[in-house]
Amino acid sequence: MAEWHPTNGRHILLDVWGVEAETLNDLESMQEAMLGAAAAAGAHVVDSTFHRFPVQGLSGVVVLAESHISVHTFPEHGYAAFDIFTCGQRVDPERACEYLVRCVNAEDSFTRRFVRGVQGGIADQSPELRAVAP
Repeated sequence: MAEWHPTNGRHILLDVWGVEAETLNDLESMQEAMLGAAAAAGAHVVDSTFHRFPVQGLSGVVVLAESHISVHTFPEHGYAAFDIFTCGQRVDPERACEYLVRCVNAEDSFTRRFVRGVQGGIADQSPELRAVAP
């Protein structure tokens, strides 16, 4: 792992599949799930905003004092893309991922982990895609 520096952040890209369309279309439930993920990670929520699209799907972001958690859902494919970015060593983005996978009842999930703020570029901490246990 890259040497830790105060500007470093841990950034996890989380893809989930096999999620019920109703879950991925339910703005209030998704907002609750993301706020719960922030709490599970030990983060401090500053604000949140969500938008449901006219036909289906939604996008949302929870702004954290430590960075953000965002989501884009594709109910027609049973798929959602989450982005969990946290700064500092106190907040645990892994817990947020685990919480989200359980909360949406995903059949399958994959993560990619990065360290941000590393001089010379983003440090990829995932040589291979790894599944998060549901």
